[in-house]
Amino acid sequence: MTTELAALKLDKNDPDVIVRAYKFALKPTPSQEQKLRQHTGGARFVYNYLIAQWRDDIHTRIEEKERGVPDDELTPFAFKSSTYDMINYWNHTKRECAPWWPEVSKEISNDAAHRAHDSMKNWLDSRSGKRKGRRVGFPRFHKRGHHESCTFWAEPLRVNPDRHSVTLPRIGTIKTYENTRGLQRKIAKGTARIIRATISRGFNYWHVSFTVYERKRVPETHRNPGSVVGVDMGVGDHIIVAATPNGDEVMRRGLPTTISDHDKRIRHLQRKMSRKRGPDKRTKTTPSNRWVRANNQVRKYHNTMANVRRDLAAKAAHDLARDYATVVIEDLNVRAMMVRGGAYKRGLNRAIAQASFADLRRRITYKTRWNGGTVLVADRWFPSSKTCSRCGEVKSKLSLSEREYMCYRCGVVVDRDLNAATNLAKLAVPKSGVSSIDRTGSSPGMGRGGVGKTSSLSGELASADEASMVRKDLSGCKAGTR
Repeated sequence: MTTELAALKLDKNDPDVIVRAYKFALKPTPSQEQKLRQHTGGARFVYNYLIAQWRDDIHTRIEEKERGVPDDELTPFAFKSSTYDMINYWNHTKRECAPWWPEVSKEISNDAAHRAHDSMKNWLDSRSGKRKGRRVGFPRFHKRGHHESCTFWAEPLRVNPDRHSVTLPRIGTIKTYENTRGLQRKIAKGTARIIRATISRGFNYWHVSFTVYERKRVPETHRNPGSVVGVDMGVGDHIIVAATPNGDEVMRRGLPTTISDHDKRIRHLQRKMSRKRGPDKRTKTTPSNRWVRANNQVRKYHNTMANVRRDLAAKAAHDLARDYATVVIEDLNVRAMMVRGGAYKRGLNRAIAQASFADLRRRITYKTRWNGGTVLVADRWFPSSKTCSRCGEVKSKLSLSEREYMCYRCGVVVDRDLNAATNLAKLAVPKSGVSSIDRTGSSPGMGRGGVGKTSSLSGELASADEASMVRKDLSGCKAGTR
C-alpha cells in the first residue's frame, strides 16, 4: 500500500519527476497479434473517418458560400472543433460505420480523436500564422501498413513481476523478448508510475512503449565535477567530436562501415526493383513476388541502419551526460543544409540525413537534464569551425574539404572538428562571455501528458476569399483507406 501511495503522488509538475519511456519488443501469439492488428487498424480507421468528415464539411461550406448562401444558413459542421466533440460524434456514428467496434477497446477512439484534433489544429494555426515554421498542409489520411500504432491510457497497464511479460487492455498478457526488470523494480519501489502505453509495429516486431512518471535520481557528483565539454556534430567518419575548453579531445565517434555497405546495397536493390513489376493503384496492378522480396530486403537494411544510428546517439549522449556537468552543442539548420546542390550535393545530403543531428541533440538534452547537468545551445551563426581555438582569429572562408584548421595569425594546425568542439566548450567559460549562448534550449519541451487535455480549435473558415487557399490544401488530401 505504501508503494502504491508513493506512485500516485508522482506528477509531471513536480521538479523532481521526469517523463521517461521504456520500450520493449513483444512476442505475441497468433491470436494476440490479430488483436494488435485490430486495435492499430481501428485507430487508423477512426482517424481517417474524422478527417474525411471534416474535409467534406469544408467542401460543402465552400460551395455554399460561392453560391451566395448567408453565413448563418451554412451547413453546420458535423462536430465542433474539440476533442470531446469528436469523441461524441464517433460514439454516435460508430454502430453504422463500424459494426465490428465492440471488439476494440474504447481507448483507441480517444487516442485517434486526439491525433485528428492535433492535425487539424496544426493546419489551422499554420494558415492563420499562429504556428511558426514551414507551412503545414491539410492532414493526410493514414495508409495501411504505414501508421500501425495506437495508445492505451486506462488500466490495466502492468509490467508483471515475472519480468518477461506485460498486460494490456483487451489484449491480455503478452511475453516480451527483453527483461523488464529495470522498469519493474522502480514500479515496485513506488518511484515510477505508468501513464500510457503505445503499441507500434516495426519491420519484424511489435513493440510497446510505456510512458512513465519517474522520480529523478540526481547523482551526487559527475565524474568530472564542474567540467565543460563542447560537442561538434559532423558527417562522414566522425559524427561526434567532443572536447574541453583546453582543447583536449574526450570523444570521437562515427558510424561503422556497415552503414555505407548497407547504403550501397539499398541503392542496388532499388535499381532492381525499378525493373520489376511494382504496385500501381491507378491500374490496380499487384506487385510481383520478386519485387516484394526486394522491397522487404530494402526495408530490412533501412531498419538496421536506423537501429545503428539510434545506438550511436544513445551511447554517446549517455557518456556525455554522465561525465560532464555542462554540455555545449550547436544549433544546426539541417533543412537549410540539405536544400541546395541537386545531384552535385546528393552524397553530402545523404550523409547529413544519416548523421541524425536532431536525434543526437534531443538525447543529449534530456539525458543531461536527468543527470542534473546543463545543456547550452550556441547561436546558429556562431562560427565554431572558422574560429581559431588558440588566438580567436576568424577566417572569412573555410571549404568543407579542408579537414585541418590552419591559422594564418598564430600558425596553429589542428583538426577541424576538434577546433570547433573546443570553441563551443569555451563559450561556457565565464571569461569568454555567454552572449552567443541560448539557454532556452537547455530544457526539452514536454509533449502532451497523461491528462489528455486539449484546447479547442479556433477555426472555421473565415470567408469565401480563402476558398482558393483551402482548395489548394485539400487538393493534396486524397481519399485513404479508413
